[in-house]
Amino acid sequence: MPPRIQPKNFILSLKTHKLTVFATFPSSATVQEVKAEALSALQSSVLQNSEPHPEAMDEDNSEWVVPRVSSLDDFELARMGKAQGRPTGQYEKLEPGATLKSVVANWDPIFIQFKNADGELLPVKVSIPPISPEDYEDPITQKGKRKADE
Repeated sequence: MPPRIQPKNFILSLKTHKLTVFATFPSSATVQEVKAEALSALQSSVLQNSEPHPEAMDEDNSEWVVPRVSSLDDFELARMGKAQGRPTGQYEKLEPGATLKSVVANWDPIFIQFKNADGELLPVKVSIPPISPEDYEDPITQKGKRKADE
């Protein structure tokens, strides 16, 4: 079966921390254009609002605060590295001049990698929730490898 033809417009998810932004771009768009859209999203007033119900959160939110950015130089876009079709846990920086169709596929996640004050790339920090309820394990009811009480 021949490989699937990529569509003319890509739907991409831009991910960082607990934030996901969906955006559409022509497959001929450059990574720099995606980065400009990511900057717009990261400067949105939505991110300036604090959590409306902090008591509803079950963990400390301070580590999940998205860093503030002021220019395109404050972050880079990256894709997850893969070996034999499986994620490696490493991230590969996307070159700004590259076209989307040459570096990602439709629906591929693109990760935002922030820079520190010295301009060095920080590790990617992202929380990816389970896709289905069966994948979620409630830590309160989780018994580990022991047999559950009857």
